[in-house]
Amino acid sequence: MNCPNCTTVMTDWKLAARLGNQFTVDVCPPCQAFWFNRHEELGLTSASTLQLMKYIGEHSSAPKPTFADRLKCPSCGSGLTLAHDMARNEHFVYWKCPSEHGHFISFLDFLKERNFIRPLSLQEIQNLRASIQEVRCSSCGATVNLQVNSACPYCHSPISVLDLQGQQRMLKQLAEAGDAKPVDPALPLKLAIAKAEASNFFYVEHDSQWWADVRDSNLVQAGLNAVSRWLNKLT
Repeated sequence: MNCPNCTTVMTDWKLAARLGNQFTVDVCPPCQAFWFNRHEELGLTSASTLQLMKYIGEHSSAPKPTFADRLKCPSCGSGLTLAHDMARNEHFVYWKCPSEHGHFISFLDFLKERNFIRPLSLQEIQNLRASIQEVRCSSCGATVNLQVNSACPYCHSPISVLDLQGQQRMLKQLAEAGDAKPVDPALPLKLAIAKAEASNFFYVEHDSQWWADVRDSNLVQAGLNAVSRWLNKLT
């Protein structure tokens, strides 16, 4: 299957679906995007969602790739239609086939759709200003001066962070449902998120690698890198 954007051959990846089934998601690493056939995304299990999140963390880079003005369905060749939606307070987009063969979505918008990204509160932005002056916008990659801005001045996206409580819920489901091998509740990811629930997302403030990632990329990518490191300890 060819990528709707760059037309190169996408990588097909079989993942676990609900009721013991499997489905295939097609991935274009250069475009940092997924193609889901019709309704396949609805069958994502906790284990397969975590696999996709880990993949995104390991294959995201800056600057973000740009998409062509016209994208074609890899199944029928029809022009894809741009769709706008909201998850919590985060706006996300995707491109859907008018014949309902499937949809094309970027890594970042997939995370927004799955409620894994949330905007920072004004208090969290104020706390962040005490430690760092600038961050990169996770949507457009522009530099945001935190001393004068609380949102991106270029694309107007809110300053957002990876919401790790979603991963905690999935890990709990994995342990209870036997979706994957048992997860020790004492492992670093669950401990870190438990600390986060008692305070805020700055639970990683003692993680020097996290701060380095924030300075080199953005808050969302720093969170993805942290999740990838933690998930590597689970396997």
